[in-house]
Amino acid sequence: MFEKPLLLLAVIVAVSAVGNGCQLGKAIYKPVIDGTPVYWPPSWTETQPAPQLETEQSCSWIVTIPRGYYAKLIISGKTTDKDSRFQTVDTAGNLVQTTQENMEPYYFPSPKFTIAVSNTGSATFAFKVVWFPLPYLDDSIRVGPLAKVMNATSTVNYNNYWDANSNSLTLMTFPADTKNYYSLRSTLVFDGPGLSSGCYISNLYQLYQTTNQWTSSQKSIIVLNLEASSSNDKLLFLSSKYLAGIGEMVKLQPQANSIYNGTVNGLMSSLVAVTDLPMQMIDVQMESASTVTVYNGSPAVYALNKTYTGTQLKNALPLSFSGPVVQFVVSSGKAVFTFKS
Repeated sequence: MFEKPLLLLAVIVAVSAVGNGCQLGKAIYKPVIDGTPVYWPPSWTETQPAPQLETEQSCSWIVTIPRGYYAKLIISGKTTDKDSRFQTVDTAGNLVQTTQENMEPYYFPSPKFTIAVSNTGSATFAFKVVWFPLPYLDDSIRVGPLAKVMNATSTVNYNNYWDANSNSLTLMTFPADTKNYYSLRSTLVFDGPGLSSGCYISNLYQLYQTTNQWTSSQKSIIVLNLEASSSNDKLLFLSSKYLAGIGEMVKLQPQANSIYNGTVNGLMSSLVAVTDLPMQMIDVQMESASTVTVYNGSPAVYALNKTYTGTQLKNALPLSFSGPVVQFVVSSGKAVFTFKS
């Protein structure tokens, strides 16, 4: 009398072992009602472990995003061999490849993005996509010689940063935690005054990973944060015209209750600190004839603090500085600055 239940159990085990199959190029469209999620596989939800994939397959999904909306993606999964990958590609062509996903969200602007998976061996995989309307423009903010520091992720916001007197702007990201900065994924950057797909550059997470500073090709930048977090992630906006002649810009990440260094090494270079912490310079190693000019903002006369030769600076220590932004522009050669906070 137990034959039928045993047979049914065998079928269930066989299906589980086979895993979920998928196909290339499947299109996913936004449901009619805003905020309605789409899951793959359809039986999965984020409260469950990711299901098993069939082995030896390649799959992809093209997720379309209507104008005026963005999409939020979470992926759960893990590969088990060196050749398998999960992949996303946004509308600007930015590629992300991973082997494990723990449902840290991704955010994408219109008109589309692609999800792909290629697994040789055993793998688990599932995802959820949900669409939301974009926020409305909050403010148009001029970036002048004193520069502009903003919290990137504390609120949902949509701001246009500009300087009519400069041909471009430079953007630098200072995450609160340099080892865990997933909160930066929710902030999208556009080159220019609009949100057209041709102007989309990337999210701050990828910009922080790939470049020390990013410079626009236009007089303005749109920065759009789509989800608020408790992280104190800072953005520094500089008018590029004040950076002429500076070959290297190095970020200084002050740390509370610690001693830390900042090093520059170039013909003309700048050490840049964006912080709420007071800083005290306690040592410097640099060429005696080189100069250090301290600015409370952009390297502009309006933001000038003081200029020192290497010898003068050494003799003046310790010196205290406070933000929100301080730049130390070295005229030439290597310089190592030591601070405590």
